[in-house]
Amino acid sequence: MTIGKTWKVAVGLRSAALLALATVPAMALAGEAAPARHPVTIDDIMALHTVSDLACAPDGRQAAYVVGDADEKTDRRRTAIWLADLNGAPALQLTTSEDSVSAPTFSPDGKSIAFLSKRGKDKHAQVWSLDRRGGEAQRLTDVKGDIAAFRWAPDSRRLLLTISDAAPEPPKDDPERSLPVVVDDVRFKQDGVGFISADTHVHLALYDLAARTETRLTASDSFDDLAAEWSPDGKSVAFMADHALDPAAPATQWLSLIEAREGAAPRLVAKLTGVVPGQTLIWSADGTRITHMIGRAPKLDQYAQPHLAETVLATGVTRVLPATAASYVSAPVSLGGGQIGVILAEDRHEIPAAVDPSGTLRRLTDGRLSLLDECEAAKPGAARAVIASGDGQPEEVYALDAKGLHPLTAHNRAVADRIAWPQMVDFSATAKDGSEVHGLLLRPVGAVPGTKLPTVMWIHGGPNAQDIHAVDRYSLIRDLLAAQGYAVLAVNYRGSSGRGDAYAAAIAADWGNKDVADLHAAFDWAVAQGIADPARLGAGGWSYGGILTDYLIVRDNRLKAAFSGAGEGNIFALFGVDQYIQQYSQELGAPWQDTDLWLRLSEPLLHADRIKTPTLFMGGMADDNVPLIGGQQLYQALKLTGVPTRLVGYPDQNHGIVRPSFQRDRLERIVDWYKRYLK
Repeated sequence: MTIGKTWKVAVGLRSAALLALATVPAMALAGEAAPARHPVTIDDIMALHTVSDLACAPDGRQAAYVVGDADEKTDRRRTAIWLADLNGAPALQLTTSEDSVSAPTFSPDGKSIAFLSKRGKDKHAQVWSLDRRGGEAQRLTDVKGDIAAFRWAPDSRRLLLTISDAAPEPPKDDPERSLPVVVDDVRFKQDGVGFISADTHVHLALYDLAARTETRLTASDSFDDLAAEWSPDGKSVAFMADHALDPAAPATQWLSLIEAREGAAPRLVAKLTGVVPGQTLIWSADGTRITHMIGRAPKLDQYAQPHLAETVLATGVTRVLPATAASYVSAPVSLGGGQIGVILAEDRHEIPAAVDPSGTLRRLTDGRLSLLDECEAAKPGAARAVIASGDGQPEEVYALDAKGLHPLTAHNRAVADRIAWPQMVDFSATAKDGSEVHGLLLRPVGAVPGTKLPTVMWIHGGPNAQDIHAVDRYSLIRDLLAAQGYAVLAVNYRGSSGRGDAYAAAIAADWGNKDVADLHAAFDWAVAQGIADPARLGAGGWSYGGILTDYLIVRDNRLKAAFSGAGEGNIFALFGVDQYIQQYSQELGAPWQDTDLWLRLSEPLLHADRIKTPTLFMGGMADDNVPLIGGQQLYQALKLTGVPTRLVGYPDQNHGIVRPSFQRDRLERIVDWYKRYLK
């Protein structure tokens, strides 16, 4: 094994004068001594705001976005729309309602901002509108079914709704009576939805704002219509017909066109391979081509590193843009003049980049701040708003121009300025099969050089994600553990994004093998470097991070404490129970087709007698992504074998824990578990 590679100290973009000014506490500017900083606490994490749902005004002067916070008194999360000024004027809060909001979008004429919100007695979120100059919000729609997304028509007179069919209503004489849910599709579960009724699919509708009438545009009883976008002239709509419900389909995303009128019939343009989360369609200015993302073969959907592609509408010919053929990109937006902006995943960083019409890719910053979201530019070369984060710098809205990033907001500055952030450095290690693995190391503040530390490996989920130089609510668990005195390892094992298609797809139908070898390599590296105390090693993670924790504890008795959140140790138990029937069918084959493979992937439960590590299992009790049964079975097994264990289930929570009291409880229990067994 090769060890001792050069560490690259990761620092944020603190050299820019404007950013430096933005991060100086108010008391320091007034000449008073700044308060002493402290390692991050759970209170700090709960006090941080989320910044999301970015949308730029047509004139490029302002950007709307959503700020979320945890209201621990009412035990719910609240969101509000804010407005940032790209010229540097203070950000303004636009909504103050008790009801949460999402998806702000400027009208094409720039006069108003529409958004989704469920208010009063609404059963479903409706589209509301707020005059850009101020005033009370007005409800625009009154439709049945859930609105998943909406788009303004170019003339601002109509809305294009992506909406689910309304569920059957109970009898009027007994509105509380529950009705049976009838399913008829192969894929019938979805986290946050539960059972998908045979009568419920996602379709497109036109909503006339003056007449307040809804006209159904597409209809399907076997697939969903998604990612819809108006043509530049407002006469047509492009969308993706999602045929992922057919697990045998070789090309599940059907790019389609339909005239924006009642009774029009959709036209299939191209069948595209790969399911791409968050698909976006971008029309060319002349309306002849659409730029979009494209995945790989369905067998590799879960490891998709989306590339940027272009389809000619007249011929249906699709080509991957050469500049992104070897890159993982997301969040494409128009920059004008045929340029497309993307977020480029690149080995521990998420970098803003632009793809020009000739296919050349340009990185727009040095990558010391990672991009989390972006919006389109008003014209070529114009400044635009983005959301970014870096080491010790929680997410904020920035202006991105030719000179780089400039902060526009300071929602999290007060919290960030009171924290003594742990040093974060890059590291590399080599697995036993020669593969190089990269990751991040966090050292506790004040750790004495040369002292061996109890060490926790916090494993990201996905697996098609990566640990990056950024601060968000999930990655703050790394900082929280470092604040408890642990060295923390964050490893981008094989299966992670940021290092190309082959690296991501290396674990297809081979879970718990090469990825676990990479985790072992990181542990071995930290021990050999004198960083980690080999007698006090722990691991944990959520989702695929919990699954990898389950594989670690069945094979590595060096671990003295483990946390498995939303994991599973027996894949047989999840077949037909979770939402991944397509992956099982295409990647693994059915249990009766390759039973040996399914047995190998179920190693944690089938060999639970080998586990000696005290392990805390946890999950949402309404999780249909990785149901809590995965934790329940391993908990029961460890109880029978006498290994210390505990099971925590959060009622009414899906794959993501969103209730503030449960978020705090989860963090407290994780900290307590490691403290009990590693200190």
